[in-house]
Amino acid sequence: MKLKTLVKSLALTAGIAASFSSHADFLDFQIDETPYGGEVITADKLNGGYTEIINFDDAGNFTATAFASMNQLFGNDGTANSSQIGSVIGANYNLYATFSATGTVMTPGAMGSNSSLSAESGSFSLFLDANQDTTANDVATLDLANTSDDMLLGSSDNLAQNVGLLYGFGGVFDFMFRDFELTEDGDTYFVSPTPFYMSVRVDGDFDTIPLEGEQTVTGDVSAVFDVPEPSTIAVLSLGLLGLGATSRRKS
Repeated sequence: MKLKTLVKSLALTAGIAASFSSHADFLDFQIDETPYGGEVITADKLNGGYTEIINFDDAGNFTATAFASMNQLFGNDGTANSSQIGSVIGANYNLYATFSATGTVMTPGAMGSNSSLSAESGSFSLFLDANQDTTANDVATLDLANTSDDMLLGSSDNLAQNVGLLYGFGGVFDFMFRDFELTEDGDTYFVSPTPFYMSVRVDGDFDTIPLEGEQTVTGDVSAVFDVPEPSTIAVLSLGLLGLGATSRRKS
């Protein structure tokens, strides 16, 4: 890894963290896993990996769709909870999310990036897969297989502040969805707080891609629930993820 890349990531992280340190703590929520052989547990973050299809036209616009596995639950201390989710031994269900966005590309980008993406509209939906068998036939159209047992837990199509930044070593993104509404099934899974958080922040990282044609993107993704101040969304996690993405590629 080049030294200047690490320095850039550290500088971005330090500057953003200093400005938004009051938003560093994620908010707790409780989920009821008793139907899946578990108990009620407390967490503050969902982690996973995603595959995204993003299309660029020749006029500075993009459209994107993504399918994300969200099979890690983390608590305040950063360690995994004793959950029945995902690939752990004895796991009894999966969580996954679908995502879409349309927007514009700016080159050079914001915050010292080579390019940046700004979405004008988008959607986010979170599902529970009891049989652990849902896969994506086609990410571009979000055509999914084996969904008959799946439950929609919550969704939002109110995309608020957002940004995607592309640097020489990769990219990071941070999207906030407002008016996140739980379904009836979601109310039985997310049991606290009541009423549940109205916002979900989705952020992650991706490898560098050309801004042309159809591109397949993979990377890490996190989702946290929030009650943000309108003027302070978008940026704390970007610096941290910029450093995290660099470190991940070093290992």
